[in-house]
Amino acid sequence: MTVPAEASKPLIEAHSFDYVPLSERSGSIFGQFQFWFMINATLITAFTGAVGPLFGLGLSGTIVAIILGSVIGTLFQALHGAQGPRMGLPQMIQSRVQFGSRGAIVPILVATIVPLGFAIFFFQTGAASLSQITVPLDKPYSVAIGILAVLIAIFGYHLVLRLQRIASYVVLINLVLLSIAVLVVLPIGDLLTHSAWSLVGFLAQMGAAAGYQIAIAPIVSDYTRYLPKSTPSARVSAAVFGGTILSAIWIELLGASVALASPKIDVISGIAQVGNQFGFALGSITLGIAVVACLLAATASIYSGTMSFLSALEAFRPLTSGARLRAITIGIAGALIILATITLPGDILGNFSTFLVILGYLLIPWTAVNLADYYLVRRGTYSITDILRSDGGIYGRWGTRGLISYALGILVMIPFVSTGFFVGPIASAMGGADISFLVGVIVAAGSYLIVMRSYDLKAEFASVAKAEISTLHETVS
Repeated sequence: MTVPAEASKPLIEAHSFDYVPLSERSGSIFGQFQFWFMINATLITAFTGAVGPLFGLGLSGTIVAIILGSVIGTLFQALHGAQGPRMGLPQMIQSRVQFGSRGAIVPILVATIVPLGFAIFFFQTGAASLSQITVPLDKPYSVAIGILAVLIAIFGYHLVLRLQRIASYVVLINLVLLSIAVLVVLPIGDLLTHSAWSLVGFLAQMGAAAGYQIAIAPIVSDYTRYLPKSTPSARVSAAVFGGTILSAIWIELLGASVALASPKIDVISGIAQVGNQFGFALGSITLGIAVVACLLAATASIYSGTMSFLSALEAFRPLTSGARLRAITIGIAGALIILATITLPGDILGNFSTFLVILGYLLIPWTAVNLADYYLVRRGTYSITDILRSDGGIYGRWGTRGLISYALGILVMIPFVSTGFFVGPIASAMGGADISFLVGVIVAAGSYLIVMRSYDLKAEFASVAKAEISTLHETVS
């Protein structure tokens, strides 16, 4: 039996927002596949599959919309995966190239708030699942799950990856059994035969599935940066793509089936009911596994959210990266998240979840600009030394071209946005369907390619080459 390369590494991670040296790189493509499979393997994902049915879309159309939207969204997400091994940096600090060390503050802060905010709902969902199968003690359970998540995040990447790998086998078996239960218990044949059509529902479901995947983009390199630099980029992106899309589509399809068969009950409760009707206490077992999945998802959220925060703070005040700084930051963030989970009333948290979704829109133009720069403009030719400088080095404090493209992407998205707080005029004319992600990506990436045509890349690449030679000389000395 082959021992994974990660197993030989120490449990406590020594890095935070800084560069991971080549001598500390390890990992496997299969390990990455397992990790990314687990990122979406919470029952919260099932809610995304219930969007189309809310708009009157039947099961056949919902299946197509989920698959199509997931493929589109995951393509953008997976392309970030190759940046990790190549650059050795967490995801959001790389944005300094396009936006400048201080200009990148807006997307970096959004990438801080969104994962830390959603950790609240992972705590809640895990606690609620545990309450359903034991004694109803939501708040104490939330605290317990929160403390465990914080401790695991403090230990860092290597422990997170190991736990995700182990859990992936259990979750896979559970999903197989749940799928059999859905086929046996629910009238899937009738749902497919009498499947209603709704263009609005189709667009809404496709947009929700795509947006759910794009939302993961800001954390991708956080977990691929430990892979050896020689790891083929295509294989890294394939592992990210395959892992996240498999669990997302699978669980969203379960959610869609339950939502259509039992529209009056909560999707997660519906899945548990189907499992218990099938027998062998499958529903209760599923809720138990959901507790672990929520715990691990919350851990990843806290880990990446605090790393983004340190990337933002470091642009104004030089910081010494390391385990101590990361532990303190995670501890403080975790305590605040736990406090919010047990003190904020349900109505406020409901509005807060919508607020987080709105913030998520701000990450769509970011991913477009970042990927356009990496694959089409600079093509991965970056100075790591300058990226890590508080003043931005050759990239400066303010990247005007990137900021303009980012702003244009946000502006054109507004008419297409559809949320509980705001519905844009075009989205309203489309019956509430939201395709803003597609518009934002096209405009932000397109405008960035246009404005970068006048930029002197030759001079910059010469500076990058000098920086690399200087860094190599210092390393050898």
